[in-house]
Amino acid sequence: MACLWMNAPTDNLLDTSDFYLFNKTDRKSFPIQIRPGNANTNPGTLFLLAGNVTSESQGAVLLSAPILCQNSDGLLTFEYWLYNSARVEVLLVRVNPDRGHLQVIARPPIDCHYLKTGPICRVEIRRTFEPFRIGIRAFSLRDAAVGSFAMINRIRYEADVCGVHDRTSLFDGTAITKWLRQRRPISTASDLNCGSEGKAEECLWAAASPTTTASPNQWSIGRSTRLWDELVRTPNRPLGQFLFQAIDPMADLASLPQLRSVLVPCTQTPSSLSFKFWLSAGVQAQLCTLSTNNVALSCIYLNEIDSPGPVVIDVDTADHQPFRFAFSVIKFHQAQGGIIALDDIHYSGLLCHETPPATTPAQSPPSLDAIFDLQPFPAPASATDSFSEQLDCDFETDLCSHWMHNDDYTSDHPQAVSPTRQFQFGFVQRNIIGLGRAFRGQSAIATFPLSAVVSNGAEGDFAMLTSQQITCAERGRLVVSYYASEGASLTVCADDRCVAQRKPYGEMSVTLHSPEPFRIRILAKPKPSALAQEPSHTPFVLVKRIKASSGFCKLETPTELSCKALTCDFRDGDFCNYKSVTYNERDTSFHSQLNQGIVAVLSGTKRRAILRSPRFSLSSSAELRFEASLSTFGSTLHLCPGEYQQKDGNIAPEIENCELLLGPRIEQPQVESLLVQMDPDVRQFVFVAEHDKYEQAEFAAVATVASAAMMIDKLFDESEHIPPFVLARTRRPQILPLKRAAASGVAAIVSVWQLTDFIFALPAAAGASGGRFRIPNFLNISALCSGDTRSCRPSPALSVPLQNLHPFSKDLLK
Repeated sequence: MACLWMNAPTDNLLDTSDFYLFNKTDRKSFPIQIRPGNANTNPGTLFLLAGNVTSESQGAVLLSAPILCQNSDGLLTFEYWLYNSARVEVLLVRVNPDRGHLQVIARPPIDCHYLKTGPICRVEIRRTFEPFRIGIRAFSLRDAAVGSFAMINRIRYEADVCGVHDRTSLFDGTAITKWLRQRRPISTASDLNCGSEGKAEECLWAAASPTTTASPNQWSIGRSTRLWDELVRTPNRPLGQFLFQAIDPMADLASLPQLRSVLVPCTQTPSSLSFKFWLSAGVQAQLCTLSTNNVALSCIYLNEIDSPGPVVIDVDTADHQPFRFAFSVIKFHQAQGGIIALDDIHYSGLLCHETPPATTPAQSPPSLDAIFDLQPFPAPASATDSFSEQLDCDFETDLCSHWMHNDDYTSDHPQAVSPTRQFQFGFVQRNIIGLGRAFRGQSAIATFPLSAVVSNGAEGDFAMLTSQQITCAERGRLVVSYYASEGASLTVCADDRCVAQRKPYGEMSVTLHSPEPFRIRILAKPKPSALAQEPSHTPFVLVKRIKASSGFCKLETPTELSCKALTCDFRDGDFCNYKSVTYNERDTSFHSQLNQGIVAVLSGTKRRAILRSPRFSLSSSAELRFEASLSTFGSTLHLCPGEYQQKDGNIAPEIENCELLLGPRIEQPQVESLLVQMDPDVRQFVFVAEHDKYEQAEFAAVATVASAAMMIDKLFDESEHIPPFVLARTRRPQILPLKRAAASGVAAIVSVWQLTDFIFALPAAAGASGGRFRIPNFLNISALCSGDTRSCRPSPALSVPLQNLHPFSKDLLK
């Protein structure tokens, strides 16, 4: 079982050093100066050690996993050893510190010192109602002559904590237990209202779990906001009763229950759902409409910028079929868990069995939004959903995401103007406003208000469909089936070369030729010739289908485009698409050094350098391979996969969410070839070089990035294919950088350590092919297994001496 303890981030106050993993490799007793712990420990015993040989006192803090609260008095015990001036204490610190400093809640009384007769330190922890972490701090680490250190082992914590079994007790909550299939269907839209009347237990909303087992992360009814500031940390909060879900840090995302409504029989007109919502830090959520079989029809993400709202969501008629609403969490903080809260849910609309209210004929031009039932195109869930191998598009059968969501065109062309309007998804039910039978059904429709058409400012008013990037074209033919009403026009452009329509409707054929990459834009805008005269109805442009014939080069996937954008040989004296950024006076910039790469010098006043990648999209998993080096012990190089924090208008990476690639243990400066796996949801990353141990090393560090390249599908040739390493006993796959060794093999550099066994799956063909694997010096191979861990034999010949000191991982909670 992995130990849920980690090194605290250095704050230069309580924590200025780190704990290290120490392994006793012989049977010698500890010297009498190291006490009060057991001096005769067995070989192979692991310890956590913090020490220093500086004249200035240093301290190191070991933090536990977050604890929601403690219902009773608790007891923390651990065995400890002290040498020279070293001392030890226990802290209770806040889960979410401000400004990067450890915030102490309490210092429990402790009587654990060098002269203590027993080896066990016992600390009583009082009942605590707010979330906290336990910190074991070794301090007074100094003495430039012989040094001082503290070691700990066998940590044990006993208490009645607020665990997964009673998370609903937050906010004086009770779990929602009703079974919605036994409830009557709604007779009017307002039956789904919940929150404002103060009777949340009667609401027609309930939790639905994807598994048959009871979930500890259940939706509940909250009646107070006690601990709101500590857990949610928003200035606004619900009033009265509200619905919430508290998520444990150890929860499985796929098994989290949804909050679902009863079925809505059907609606004869578009309807609206409004609500207020709150999200704790790191939580992302969505609202979906589901079919009777609980298949998602459409989804919208809840943006924390819109919190608390109320937010109003327009819902189409869903082809007059029954549907239900579902709120669900799609991401949460793996170290802290999360909370989502909902209140003031209101639903309005006209159900199919209801009689519409009498209306008087409008004198103004008809509203096309209602006639065509216009709805925004749903955003794709991933880059895969917005990519197609063809340019063809038929809105009758497809949403054509590959034409609807290519907003990066304006970022690729700084001189381009962003569209002021959007094409929307509409349905032509009958012959209306001159539309023939060929245009009935689903289409992409852009509308323009009459006020814009008759004004002189309509020239910059337009909507746009944009294709994916096309590598090249040789007499490629594109045919667009369209309708442009009075006061509107359609234009087809290949980058800056445009062709306008010649007739109000029909098929517009364009032949394209370009040896360079380009995009096709279909522009709808007010017709200049009609600006002086008001049309008889709202102007609009309708696009029914897009057909492409042979002559276009193969479309590159988002991953292939990203591969080109991210690949760079910095030794050529160019940053390519990367950018060196600084956020405060302690940051320094990378600079180009021919034949070496881009280099940053880290010193006592300039301790950090950041290299930011261009933005990219991946349609599948890919691998980033790069070469880098560090020159000085104590310096580090991290890769941050797009996890950012907003600070004073600048974006700065959170090192806690980053992957350690190099350092802090640098024995000999050399260029390392590293490989990391990129998930499809990553959109940007940064390299962060740091040297926060400058006072101890007393030497400046030089960080160098020589090259970067994106690898797709496979890393090596078929003859040298390397199956991935598998690290067992962790809760999720770890990023394992691989280092290329000699031609006969590969060496694994693993950036994760823990106080338990490691299990690796090595390629089965390694031994048969004569290849070899270099084992890192911190691994101790005790057995060789054939097939799986059930058939192992001792292999002392494979044992490699373990170094006494090795950095203790900060990533055990991920």
